[in-house]
Amino acid sequence: MNVFILFCLIFSPIHGLDLTPIVNLTTGPIQGKVIEYESIGVYQFLGIPYAKPPVDILRLQLPVKPDPWTEVKSVTDFGPACLQPHIMPDIQITSEDCLYLNVHVTESTFNNSSEKLRPVLFWIHGGGFTIGSGVIEGIPLVPLHDVIIVSINYRLNAFGFIHFGADEPRIPSNIGFQDQLFALKWVHENIRKFGGDPNSVTIAGSSAGSVSVSAHLLSPLSKGLFKRAILESGTVFMDHNIDVLIRDSWKLYNKTSCSKSPNVLECMQNLSATEILNSLDNKIIEFSFQVGDEFLPYEPSKAFAEGLFDNSVDVLLGVEKNDASMFMMAIDPIVFNYLIPPKPISYQEATNYLKRFFDSESADYFRELYFGPETNNSDFRSHLEKAYSDLLFICPAYVFGLEYASSLGLVDYGTESRISNWIGTPHGAEAPYVFGYPLMKPGYSQKDISLSREMMKIWTAFAENGEIPMVGETRWKPFQEKMSAMILNIDDWGKTETERIEFCHKEWAYISKHYINIPLYIPGFGPNVAAKNTNFRTQP
Repeated sequence: MNVFILFCLIFSPIHGLDLTPIVNLTTGPIQGKVIEYESIGVYQFLGIPYAKPPVDILRLQLPVKPDPWTEVKSVTDFGPACLQPHIMPDIQITSEDCLYLNVHVTESTFNNSSEKLRPVLFWIHGGGFTIGSGVIEGIPLVPLHDVIIVSINYRLNAFGFIHFGADEPRIPSNIGFQDQLFALKWVHENIRKFGGDPNSVTIAGSSAGSVSVSAHLLSPLSKGLFKRAILESGTVFMDHNIDVLIRDSWKLYNKTSCSKSPNVLECMQNLSATEILNSLDNKIIEFSFQVGDEFLPYEPSKAFAEGLFDNSVDVLLGVEKNDASMFMMAIDPIVFNYLIPPKPISYQEATNYLKRFFDSESADYFRELYFGPETNNSDFRSHLEKAYSDLLFICPAYVFGLEYASSLGLVDYGTESRISNWIGTPHGAEAPYVFGYPLMKPGYSQKDISLSREMMKIWTAFAENGEIPMVGETRWKPFQEKMSAMILNIDDWGKTETERIEFCHKEWAYISKHYINIPLYIPGFGPNVAAKNTNFRTQP
């Protein structure tokens, strides 16, 4: 029987050593590097090509296997990230030639691969399908828990998700998802050579990576390629209007020098990558997935209602307590700027803000639901944050869980935010704890370190056997037994909660019918952003 577990987030230096033994992949030999963490050797194989560079006639096409090679390929450095606007300061080099993956494995697992295979954690990065990369540095998770981590790049924004509809059928939809699928197939073909068990793969992701994981759970093409899944703040219940996607695709096309060309594919393949990149709008999610193709043939609601999915996969799913707080600048970029001290919000002001993401027909209902009577002298900022988080992340995640399994088990985790006093535990806050960053990065408290150690233990135990260790004195019950969330917060260790899950179960049907889609914008993200950032290098 599959297990479904849900979480909700509240929330020795490494030294280079030597080169690894040579690994003979199906495409050719590679050699990585050795690092050390707490006297444990870790082999890193970085920048392994899993597909041909998607350039020229392969641009906007499905991934293709790379040409085989015979000489030993050095894979000691991360490959460039896929083309994207320069928003993330740690991503300085991008390229269309970006379909690379990385493998992190302990020396002992690699050397004992003929005797015992270890579980694999396949990580899909987030970033709104617009930004991000598969770079994960350090990773105490690997040496401390002997799990193999595979992280990947996949095509983003217009390069990975543009779709012109029936007017240009030669450009397939969901190219970015197809890249992920191609990398999953690479794992099944090659991971045994690193000591990984191809029959014990857990796909995991945060934000858009979590949306991707949920898509693979529903895709017939991904069936059988993984045994377990971990979703961290994101599901396919996010807005994915095909008409908006097609409209935005043509909008970008008409911004380019191709605007008068009737041959869309050929012209797009001959444009410079920079021209396409600089034609992006300033929305964090301008190009997203679509439903109705070979990868995702059915709307999620139809797939669930008619059982058109594989529910044999064990699932760990959850959200942050304040998942949408960082995105509230889309509502008002000044009032909800988390970098400046917050000012009180009146009842009337809060009501006006609420009307920006719920339609006029439902405004009174949601005002009463989230604020109560006008005489209630409440913290309306936090009530607005709760409503926005419920709408964007929390309720979609919980409802996905309720639909995927007849009942769920949740995890609710978190620590105090170090951003501002109202932002709480924001979107993506869990990822550093999962990989063990507090153990190797400065500025984290002892509580952060303790939480990270516990979360690594939980994630790897789930990846290994689909079960969760005791949380304090509390047995973590799956949803099949109790519809409750485990709070992963050191100060509330072992406590559970049910209220927000029950709230979403009751209210989501009405919420989903009456919300207004607000485009999520990122400050400083706009046209020509690559050209404006002199430290940002886009490889040809």
